[in-house]
Amino acid sequence: MKGFNRFLLNFRQDVKQWIFFMLYLSFFRVSFILFFRSKIEPASGLADVLMTALNGLRYDSMVSTWWTLVPFLASIATGIANVDRFAERVRTAFGFLFVLLTSIAWVFTFVYFKEYNEQFNYVIFNLYYDDTKAIMQTIWADYHPIPVLMIIGCISALGLLVRKYILRKQFISSDMLATRRFSLVSRSAIVLLVLSLLVVAARGSIGRRPAQRKDAGITQDAFLNKAVVNPYFSLLFAFQDHILQTGLAGLESYLPDRNVRKAAQELFNNHAVYDDLDAYLLKHAKGPKSVPPRHIFLVVMESYDAWPFIPKYASLGLTKNLSRLAKGGLYFEDFLPASDGTMQSLSAIMTSIPYSHVEINYQFTARKPYPSSLFETFKRLGYRTRLFYGGYLSWQRFGDFAKDQGAEEIYGAPHMSASAETHEWGVDDEYLLDFVVNTVDDSRPSFNIIMTTSYHPPYNVDVWGKGFPLKQVPPDIAPMFDNSTSLKMLGHLWYSDKCLGDFVTKAEGKLQRPLFAFTGDHYGRKFINDNPDFFERSAVPLILYGKDVLKGIAIPQGAAGTHIDIGPTLVELSAPKGFTYYSVGQDLLAPRKRFLAVGWGRIVGTDFLFDEGQQKFHPLPDKPLPRTLPDINELKKLYDQTYGIGWWRVRRGAKL
Repeated sequence: MKGFNRFLLNFRQDVKQWIFFMLYLSFFRVSFILFFRSKIEPASGLADVLMTALNGLRYDSMVSTWWTLVPFLASIATGIANVDRFAERVRTAFGFLFVLLTSIAWVFTFVYFKEYNEQFNYVIFNLYYDDTKAIMQTIWADYHPIPVLMIIGCISALGLLVRKYILRKQFISSDMLATRRFSLVSRSAIVLLVLSLLVVAARGSIGRRPAQRKDAGITQDAFLNKAVVNPYFSLLFAFQDHILQTGLAGLESYLPDRNVRKAAQELFNNHAVYDDLDAYLLKHAKGPKSVPPRHIFLVVMESYDAWPFIPKYASLGLTKNLSRLAKGGLYFEDFLPASDGTMQSLSAIMTSIPYSHVEINYQFTARKPYPSSLFETFKRLGYRTRLFYGGYLSWQRFGDFAKDQGAEEIYGAPHMSASAETHEWGVDDEYLLDFVVNTVDDSRPSFNIIMTTSYHPPYNVDVWGKGFPLKQVPPDIAPMFDNSTSLKMLGHLWYSDKCLGDFVTKAEGKLQRPLFAFTGDHYGRKFINDNPDFFERSAVPLILYGKDVLKGIAIPQGAAGTHIDIGPTLVELSAPKGFTYYSVGQDLLAPRKRFLAVGWGRIVGTDFLFDEGQQKFHPLPDKPLPRTLPDINELKKLYDQTYGIGWWRVRRGAKL
């Protein structure tokens, strides 16, 4: 048999394997859409689903071609020498690896999407930054790895059987390919055709450019757009995002001209020329609006959403205590987190510097207090500074980071009662908060940051034993409830709220002039159905409560803010007139002509919520969108300036 004929026989097998790869990836995408079909927006129809599936073929084609490339090179070798057996072994090995790795990637994508409502994204790098042991224990307890591995094994076995069947099918006669004579012109034409098909398949496009990330957004349905790419591309994009933001290109993604000084001048409306970025962050306190607090408790609650505070969900009774405190204090309804991760939001809150996709707690510049550090600022005001964390202080350098930023006392799970009920992430909230009350005394003013843990997988608190009253879904909620979450899981939100209410009662009975600030680290990703609106999957609460401290103080009309605004708001309630401090954020209790606040991927204003990624406006609860909306380019500029400044401060320091 001539070499060219051997090549054609082997290339035919490569084509069949490529077709199998395409079918396998498409099977998972269709299964993915069907499994999460409740997330499809009501306005989307069959045409949108078909567009998603067809557009996904572009990305599948590219992945399938990458997997076929080495076997194809082996097939080329058969045209030079009789190495058919070697080529077959290479093809089989790559077929086996593809089936196994693709099955693992897709099944893990299902699990990941169920938790994060995204295919793999930058959060996956928390496996490196986070407490890996605790994550593995949570996965073992909450995500049933043994059944998942069994599913992967069964799917892989079926996939290999289908592959074997397809490769044995004689779509083109072997005898014809083995014996037919091909002229030089025919061979040249076939080679050009093969190369052309290879290039098109590898690019996922017959146009001027290959399929790109932006091409995934083919429909108006956010979920369907997320279903377009396969796990290989979602991992690639996550890696690109991570590399982009940790390198110098991260600055350019916000400020293409890399002119940080100009961004600071415009953002802070200060056109002086400084060589120190902190000079633009400098603020002077206007003096307490009432009696200053003696003890400040800034409580960051794990996964605490704003949606349970919306009146239509009131019958669930999940936030009775905080809702009561909100009525007796100040409740900022239109409030966004600094990120969608715990440590990322905590670091932004603690430093008053926006999280710009750079892990602040791991940066060299964070080894000494930033001038904007809340611990350092309140230490200068004469407060004893403390961190209380219900988990383990080794998690993401949390204890070391707090110490570096000026916390004088640092407490974690091992400091709590030996009889406290524990889980992978630490102690339950009641033990944490009791420890706080027992630790803080009235001898000296104190500033305390508290991070809770209970509203988090594996959700193993006996909530009904603690008094959770819901045994079934309330009638008015039942039409909205689709079992996306469980009553037991929601019971952990109720439990956290109960613990906070008890904590406030005990602290008020023991301490003079306490001020409490409650917020969530990020929205919890747990809803009563698969179609929460954009606000519900964006906002966290901010509640300030203090009977004496907040007397006579009201929220300015149209107030809206984010995590980096908490620091300056607390400082302005505490500091004497003229006290200097630093922050990227603003005092939420100071009236402004227009409130605009930049959160992670969003901007919130008085009467709108803006999706920075999709460049789309969304209404706030019970507020229609205004007829005249802000200029999108101006909002984009504000967003980029905020994060560009944050990126520079933590990556490069203050010097401009």
